[in-house]
Amino acid sequence: MVAIAERAGVTHGLLHYYFESKDRLYEEVVRRLFGRHLQLFERLRVDGNVTSARELVLQSFDLFWEHPNQVRIMLWEMASGDDRVERSMTAFYGAMADGLAKLSANAPRRRKLGLDPRDVYVSILGALVVYFFRDPAIKQLFGDNRFREEDRIRRRAHIAALLDLLL
Repeated sequence: MVAIAERAGVTHGLLHYYFESKDRLYEEVVRRLFGRHLQLFERLRVDGNVTSARELVLQSFDLFWEHPNQVRIMLWEMASGDDRVERSMTAFYGAMADGLAKLSANAPRRRKLGLDPRDVYVSILGALVVYFFRDPAIKQLFGDNRFREEDRIRRRAHIAALLDLLL
């Protein structure tokens, strides 16, 4: 907490005043990161249409691009099996489930079987987050410097094309 306070330019006491522990500070960081996505799902919950879902995913990509470490935090939390973040993110997960359920209910009969909007979202989320992995395979495919503007444009277009195929 001392190192965090120093990097933030505040006193250790002030940091403890607002966040009594590292866990509470971490939960707040995660809550704020996911809060941006929560706003997107809230819109989907209201609109419940394919256009909204497509835009949600593309805006999620933009948020991940702006905050690439969010993907690492998400994956860490999923792998940890700890439910501390899940407890603090109840609103996010509720809005996600409600929005996707409404999308499923409003979806026109699919030409292709097996295109439940929930499954599409999970598949697209997987494709979307892989771009932000820092593993040897992704590094080999895209190189060390893979976060340039032309990469963002190309990848966002790729995600949009996948959405157009699946939604």
